[in-house]
Amino acid sequence: MPIVYRCGNCGFILHVFVRVGQNSYGVPTPSELMSQYGGICPACGRPLRQPTLDDIVIKPDGREELLRVLEEARETMRIRWRRLEPLLEQLRLEVERRRAARAAAETPGAPGGLPLGEALA
Repeated sequence: MPIVYRCGNCGFILHVFVRVGQNSYGVPTPSELMSQYGGICPACGRPLRQPTLDDIVIKPDGREELLRVLEEARETMRIRWRRLEPLLEQLRLEVERRRAARAAAETPGAPGGLPLGEALA
């Protein structure tokens, strides 16, 4: 499950940990990220603070959200994405397949769009 660290004030993405093996350090703690940025958000200049339990958001199966966040991070953060490009492409394909499957299920008369009882009749 990806971990996204954002500024509590402006929402700027401070760090994205996508998967194990992304780097040799593992998931950084909030304290490590705060010290990396000098305790100040690079976007808005406000002091960074330790997150509380209310700040933590868990989104099950949020592939579309993850793709959106990764695209936003690629545009705003100054990191190399060569190693993550294959993952981004895989996510894009999976999201498109899910959208197409949802659209086919919502279209009346499309294959796979009928309820089970009607398909057997």
